[in-house]
Amino acid sequence: MCVKNVGRTDAYIRISAGLMLISLGIMKHKGCLAALGSLKVAEGVTRYCPVLDLFNCSTMSDEELLDEALGSCVLDVEEDDDEFEELEHECGCHCDHHAEA
Repeated sequence: MCVKNVGRTDAYIRISAGLMLISLGIMKHKGCLAALGSLKVAEGVTRYCPVLDLFNCSTMSDEELLDEALGSCVLDVEEDDDEFEELEHECGCHCDHHAEA
């Protein structure tokens, strides 16, 4: 299974550069440029780069890595008198991490 290893900013750059290469390849009648561009667009959309994976690298920021590790679960903490009264579980995934503190 492929794990994301391309950060958001890098993904946007790959998509933009890929679309530019595709259009350049079409204008110049160079299939190899269009093929390379389509690979870059695919890497940006899937946020997976096999070359980065080969070298065990990632362009994801620490915040993106943390979001990936925690998944889509978000806890909303309401404070009252510097004590946590209640944890509301908003994502609806039926996890055990929303028990009262």
